[in-house]
Amino acid sequence: MRQSRSVVYFAFLGDEDADPAAMPARLGFMGEQLRWIAELIRPSAEPIEVVVAYVAPRAWDAEVHHAIASHGFSIDPASIESDRRNRFEYPGFRAMKAVAERSSPDHLIYYCHSKGISQLSPGKMGLFRLHTEVGLTADLALLTGNPAITRAGLFPSRRGWCWHNFFWIKAGYMARLPVEESDDRYHFEALIGDHGDRQGYEGVLPLIDRLPFADTGIAAQPWYRPEETTSATLVETCYRYAGLQSPVTRPSGPAHGGSTGSASR
Repeated sequence: MRQSRSVVYFAFLGDEDADPAAMPARLGFMGEQLRWIAELIRPSAEPIEVVVAYVAPRAWDAEVHHAIASHGFSIDPASIESDRRNRFEYPGFRAMKAVAERSSPDHLIYYCHSKGISQLSPGKMGLFRLHTEVGLTADLALLTGNPAITRAGLFPSRRGWCWHNFFWIKAGYMARLPVEESDDRYHFEALIGDHGDRQGYEGVLPLIDRLPFADTGIAAQPWYRPEETTSATLVETCYRYAGLQSPVTRPSGPAHGGSTGSASR
């Protein structure tokens, strides 16, 4: 039987003092990302819970809640109760930890966030779509079948987090992580890894090989430096994805060859 899965999506639409004139466009941007997620999970044979955490001016809660509920997704209760200020990705990780703590250790959680929403960036919308399409359609047998592998994402870092902060994580691993507010905006990008572990990537399943090399220009390897997570080809693909009406149907397994074993770099 397939293991149960959840998706946690975090959207930062603005703090309490955000410009009201910016809100309709940001709501539309979030709505497009939610629609994309809904289309990706619709074919699943098993129900997939989607929890949406957010920060927005309280006056816009009705519109935010309507956008979430229109897809049958759940609203993170702590997002409603919390004050509306920029805590970076803390609200998303708080929601993810809450899901993890009420789930079995092998339950899988996919984390994604509203990349590009502040600038309404087409390229970053495309990157969001690319990450989520691969993540939510990938064959995760190597993740579910190996207790030593606890995370999966397009671009693992050497120390075990995933660049761009889109990833699968097992609930048992997530539940053990300390999730606290931080003034460091990069704290939550590194939280699922370990700065002191140079072999942290060994616990992460790389997913870049689910994409054809012709779409990325990036070879499959066990871990990546930040500068290795982009290419002119990938940027072009992201802009192409930004213009798509619906997700691309592709095989769930690897699309091209490349080493995914241990390597010294």
